[in-house]
This record gives sequence, C-alpha cells and structure tokens, in this order.
Amino acid sequence: MADTGADGKRKRPWVYTLNRGLAQLVPLSFGYWLSVPISDIFYALWGSKRATARRNHARILGRPVDDPLVRHRAHRTFRHFGRYIVELLSVQGWSLDSMRERIDIEGDEHFDEAIAYGRGIIFTSAHMGSIEVASTLVLLKGFKITSVAERLPKMLMDWLIACRAEMGVELLPAVGSGIALVRRLRRGEMVALVVDLGISNGDGLKVRFFGHETMFPMGPARLARISGAPIVFGWAARKPGGRYVVHVSAPILSNRDLNPEEDAQQITHRIVGEFEQAVRRYPEQWYVFREMWPE
Repeated sequence: MADTGADGKRKRPWVYTLNRGLAQLVPLSFGYWLSVPISDIFYALWGSKRATARRNHARILGRPVDDPLVRHRAHRTFRHFGRYIVELLSVQGWSLDSMRERIDIEGDEHFDEAIAYGRGIIFTSAHMGSIEVASTLVLLKGFKITSVAERLPKMLMDWLIACRAEMGVELLPAVGSGIALVRRLRRGEMVALVVDLGISNGDGLKVRFFGHETMFPMGPARLARISGAPIVFGWAARKPGGRYVVHVSAPILSNRDLNPEEDAQQITHRIVGEFEQAVRRYPEQWYVFREMWPE
C-alpha cells in the first residue's frame, strides 16, 4: 500500500506523480497512434496470448481458429487493449467536463432505479472497452466506489491504488474483503466487481456463454443475496471520432423465495446474458487473453 504522511493523507508514489505529469502533456490521440505499432509487436511475439485470443474468438464465431475472421478479430483485440493501456496511463490528465461531452449513455435511468432500493449498488463489468471511461461515468454520478484487486508488485500496486483513488475508487485485497464489501453496501455505496477474471477456490457456477458451458464467479450473486443490493452490469466501448458509449443494465435482484443455489444460478445467468450482449456488439473490445472455455 502507498505510504501516508503525518497529516494522514496518502502520499502519491513517484511513479504516479510522473504518470500524471506526462498525462497532462501527451494528447490521448498521440497515445492511441503510438499504441498501434506496439500492439502489433506484442501480437506478433506473444504467441501464447495470441493463441488464446484466437481460440476464444473462434468459439464466439463458431469458426476454426485459423479462419481469417478469427485472426482479424484477435489482432484487433490486441490493438484495442493497447488503447486501454493508453487510457489507463492518460486518465489522470482528463478533464471530467470534456469527458462528459464525449460519452453517450444507454440506460442512465437504471442508476436511479438501483439507488431507489436503498441498499447500495453492485456494479459488475468485464475486461472490455474503456474501463477508465466507465469509471469516469460513475465518478460523475457521485458514487463512492470500492473494488478489489489481486496483489501486484509493490511499485505497481502503489501506482494502481493511487490511480484508482484519484478516480474515487478504493481498492481492497481480492481475498478476505467480503465483510468490508457488505458494510460499504449497507452505507449506500457502490461495490465494483469484474466477472471474467476466472475462478479461484472452486467458487464458480456453470453457465452457458455463447452456447457453451463455462464457469463464472458466484461472488456478485452471493453478495447480492447477503446485502439485498441490486446488481447492474455496465461497460464502456469506444466509438469513432473520440466518442464513447456507456451501457447500464436494468437492476438484477436476488430472489429470497429461491434457495441460495438457485438464486445464485439465476443471478449469474442474467449477468452473463448482459455480458454476452456486450461482446456481440463490440467483440474486438473484449480482452479475451485467458481461456474462457478451458478443456
């Protein structure tokens, strides 16, 4: 974790200070331009991730892994991931007012529906599109957000914590934070979770995704049942002309009339259904670098 000073305020790590200074000097458009050849190099050299992306896109498309469209989609996914890295580095130099003008929102009313339950909000998403733009939208809405992250090397972790703190997001360890997340929800805050990280400790459910069974985490469903908080699934995607579209689903609620297993199944099925629709619309903006359908 980043150090704190005598006044109790968190000290920004030097790598974050450097990042923020460069972000204010380097235009986002230049970063996008520079990311193309770098992404192409990674696509050419990182054989394992290239093969994984092709296998996943082949399953989505129902085509062989050597199909030209599959190869094209996998290549484009690397380029969009390069843009995501640029956004992650550039976000500290963004103006919230300028970003507000560049975002088109689908389902904005669903935030108000979710707030009306008075139980906080569980915001679920995936490694897709512009995660930074989605975070910016939530920040513009005035939410206080808590999320979780796997442990990283200290310098990288301190930088990530500082970046997220500037975006109004508190990061907690991915393991052992369940009670803290429930408390945040009971205070009417937002908890943000991603659903495509994979399964750990067998904590998953079988769900059909693009017509084939795979495993998704049951953490969001379990948290919704314990807290009574509604779940929304949201994502942001890039559009031409430097614009972005943000989509927010209708609230997904726990059903206490079902037993816990059935409840978790129906919640996870609905989350995955929203996720699948997002991938169908913007398949090249889903960063499919792990096996989604392992043998």
